Amino acid sequence: MRLITAREASEALGVALPRVYELARTKIIPFVRLGPKQIRFDQDELTAWAKRGGTNGNHRADARADDNRA
Repeated sequence: MRLITAREASEALGVALPRVYELARTKIIPFVRLGPKQIRFDQDELTAWAKRGGTNGNHRADARADDNRA
């Protein structure tokens, strides 16, 4: 397991840093909490998530995430 920062996740996904934090806050993207204010991303899980098309494999959670984006 290699944990990467939000900035590194942003670069790997090609999205803005605030978007990475939003995805984590809404529990759309897999992350690890290291404390009350620190989060990291498992590089392998992040890659798998992206390969699945940015879904967590839970249809109900994905539908809720879509509702939140609207």
